[in-house]
Amino acid sequence: MLRKICRECGSEVVRKYSSSGVSIMCEHCDRETEYDAVEMEPSCPDCRGPIEIRQKCGTGYFCDKCNSLKSSKTIIWNKA
Repeated sequence: MLRKICRECGSEVVRKYSSSGVSIMCEHCDRETEYDAVEMEPSCPDCRGPIEIRQKCGTGYFCDKCNSLKSSKTIIWNKA
């Protein structure tokens, strides 16, 4: 899965919506920065095993080893 990574600090950049439009910024650097699209794979935060991305009514992250859904905020992303 492609993730947008800040060139300066290595954190993931996010979209920020405002009345003036959409900007892509790094929350760690607290400003708009240049970024690279990097292929990343999700891992379980508990067992470090591979995570399946399931889509039915929304995107869900499931660990077969733990047999449970995982929050997108706790997923560990590793370079592919």
